[in-house]
Amino acid sequence: MTPKDELQRRIKGLQDKMNASACEAVLIVQNVDLYYFSGTMQNARLYIPATGEPVLFCRKSISRATHECPWNIVSINNYRYIPDKLNDLGRQLPGRLGLEYDVLTVADYLSVKRVFPNAELLDASNWIADLRATKSPFEIGIIKKAGRSMADAFAYVPDLIKQGRSELAVAAGVERVLRDQGHQGYVRMRGFNQEFFYGHFLSGPNGCIAGFNDGVTAGMGMGAFFPQGPGERIIQIDEPVFLDYVGVFDGYNIDQTRLYVVGVLPDKLKDAFQVALEIQETLINQVKPGAIASDLYDLAIGIADRAGLSQNFMGYGSERVKFVGHGVGLELDERPVIAKGFNVELEAGMVIALEPKFVIPGMGIAGIENTWLVTRSGVEKITILPDDLVVIPH
Repeated sequence: MTPKDELQRRIKGLQDKMNASACEAVLIVQNVDLYYFSGTMQNARLYIPATGEPVLFCRKSISRATHECPWNIVSINNYRYIPDKLNDLGRQLPGRLGLEYDVLTVADYLSVKRVFPNAELLDASNWIADLRATKSPFEIGIIKKAGRSMADAFAYVPDLIKQGRSELAVAAGVERVLRDQGHQGYVRMRGFNQEFFYGHFLSGPNGCIAGFNDGVTAGMGMGAFFPQGPGERIIQIDEPVFLDYVGVFDGYNIDQTRLYVVGVLPDKLKDAFQVALEIQETLINQVKPGAIASDLYDLAIGIADRAGLSQNFMGYGSERVKFVGHGVGLELDERPVIAKGFNVELEAGMVIALEPKFVIPGMGIAGIENTWLVTRSGVEKITILPDDLVVIPH
């Protein structure tokens, strides 16, 4: 469980941002934010005043919330009674109330507006995202443990990849190993309509298939109803086998990609992989507190361009995405984004995934991805598995 002093630190961080904007309270609705600030993910709303301790209004399950959350818990059967419960507690109703605009549905927004008709509603999403971007020692300990678990699981992968097996069959084996290591299964994302199940295990030309998700790869998936991830394609010799998986342990995400081949990787893909490693090395030598996220992206673009691979970098042609990394934490798509136009300074305690990748049409994808902790002097590698191309005999 999350220690109370850890939750207090988070609440204080948000309250500092609230007071700087004369916000009198924030109402937390979304599951991940609820867990971050309360330690529980039950059917509840967390009311955070600008000063003092929060109140958790819980519909279900009270028993679990009581076990997991240290704040005052009030049983409630309908959230429209929150103002009445606040009055019962002697709390003044807020004149300015913050909400998670980035994830709140219109229906929930209108519901809050009806419940607090006299409150001016504010966007608290940037305060929350910025606060969550920098991890505490408690969070970093969990994330480092996740990196070790991911390395242990990936050690089994070469024995699972065989010519003649389907992507789906190998992916199922990888996912079973991850579950044995304690992977929670579900990968949480903040972006609207963004979905992810473990990750992408893609072979050969399937690595070139783009999709709706905000990433470089998609793959064929199981069909139009879930158009990403592994499919029924059979693994062949002398083609790239690409494993981009998210490890989620004790709630926290890490992102890792490794490249395999049964036989010999074609020279064009081998050369692209070496450029990806060069980009990674260049970026991690520049990552430190004060480094600008967009400058790192520009560095990566420059290396890809000099290698003659700019049209293949982070996708191909019009399908390219304009980032080379992203923050990770309780959600896969956290701040900072290492992207064009994201002129934000990195800070010690941020955890970022850097993922230089190249799509070679008709052949597949080559690249690397690791998760890194920004330290006071540079970076520390979280995903400790070696980066080398793994060659599997046939």
